Amino acid sequence: MKKSFVCSCLLGIYVAVFSPTNSTAGEIGRKQAEVKGLLVMDLGNGKFAGTASQMNATAMSKTGVKNLELAFNQDVGAMMDQATREVVKFMNVRHADLPEGYRVEFAFADKYSPKDGPSAAVATALLLDSIITGKELNNDFAVTGDMNATGEVRPVGGVRAKVRGAAKRCKLVAIPEQNADAISDAYVLEGIPYLTAVQIFSIENFDQAYALAAEQSPETQQAITDFAAVQGALERNEKFVYNPKVREKLREVVEALPNHLSAHLLLRHSYNKGPKSLSLNGSISAIDTASFEFSKMLQNQSFLERGGENDVLAGYISDMRDLRKIVDNRVRNYCDSYMELAEYIKSVRLKRTWSQQNASEFAMKVNAIRAEREALIGNPEVQEELMMD
Repeated sequence: MKKSFVCSCLLGIYVAVFSPTNSTAGEIGRKQAEVKGLLVMDLGNGKFAGTASQMNATAMSKTGVKNLELAFNQDVGAMMDQATREVVKFMNVRHADLPEGYRVEFAFADKYSPKDGPSAAVATALLLDSIITGKELNNDFAVTGDMNATGEVRPVGGVRAKVRGAAKRCKLVAIPEQNADAISDAYVLEGIPYLTAVQIFSIENFDQAYALAAEQSPETQQAITDFAAVQGALERNEKFVYNPKVREKLREVVEALPNHLSAHLLLRHSYNKGPKSLSLNGSISAIDTASFEFSKMLQNQSFLERGGENDVLAGYISDMRDLRKIVDNRVRNYCDSYMELAEYIKSVRLKRTWSQQNASEFAMKVNAIRAEREALIGNPEVQEELMMD
């Protein structure tokens, strides 16, 4: 039986209603479901902290209602609202016989802070599917990702921090396939401990998320167990990655689960063929993050002040020199423009003078940074690549 839906917003709380096209409907499979979603928090210094936060759905009988009503237990923003509408559409297509007479309420472990963005869409879809089908979700699994009405998983932000934070609370993490470069970037910047802290998978659609969260095949379970053994070995000694038996086990995992990003990158590393440079998006983000405190110095005009052992300028120049070695070639001019300004300020500090000529040269170098960024972002090839991430 096919169903349609209508959506409304009551008192700022998103509500979606599945409306049946005839009077016959199925029963709910379970009254509660839980899954972990990946969250990220801006630390205010150009860096981010992530975590895996429990989400749950509760189905409550609602007398006199001949439909399935969905709602959040708190106000949510417009992007989360729209993402959930797409989940509703997908579920109408996925399930021909939806239950009626229930209100399904979604909740976050932290229900008092504002929520927005589309990154909880896949988690919300898994929760609703679990309520409908009765399938239990893996408590060791966490996921992030937007999703459209066809079940296609779309990219989100903050993936590197989200995965790092998730390692403390779960064993399996799924991210959008279009965010896979963020994991390669993390490997370049942080090495193989990032890959062994948690098993990282890419997903292109809802079914791939479901196969990890709800219905793991025997082959999937075996591959996950095999990688856990590799994790244990590499935690004892990273050099075991070059051991032929470890390498063979990684190859078996990749063959069984081609979307196992941790295994894939570790296998490449075992042959000394791991990524050596950051992605385009990762390069721009790394430069912007590294330049956060330096940019604050420029804005508050404290760049001529020396900070002793905590001098931002000295550490910044060193960090940018290291970063320049691993950024995408197309981003190096942008990186160099920052370094030239930092080196110029360093030279002026040594002279302990600041003339009108210095002010003019300073302004020129600041404008050079803006020009390089505009040229970079304005490049059609760069724009197309960034739009794909």
